[in-house]
Amino acid sequence: MNEFKSPVSRLARLFRLSRDNWKEKALDKQERLRALEIKVRDLSLSRENWKKRAMEAENQLRSKATQSVDGQKKGM
Repeated sequence: MNEFKSPVSRLARLFRLSRDNWKEKALDKQERLRALEIKVRDLSLSRENWKKRAMEAENQLRSKATQSVDGQKKGM
């Protein structure tokens, strides 16, 4: 502590405040990261669900189209 010119009590208070600020920022960052991870997970699940629904609808349209083509061929 000889390298510092300020009194030890003042240095201790400043170091403690610095540590507390660092901890608070780190906790805030962890909370935001966790919230973003949850959001990404939820959006990924939603996207998979919509993709599945779109594929099913596309398959239904294809099957209807093939049925109508088959019906036209039989009518000839």
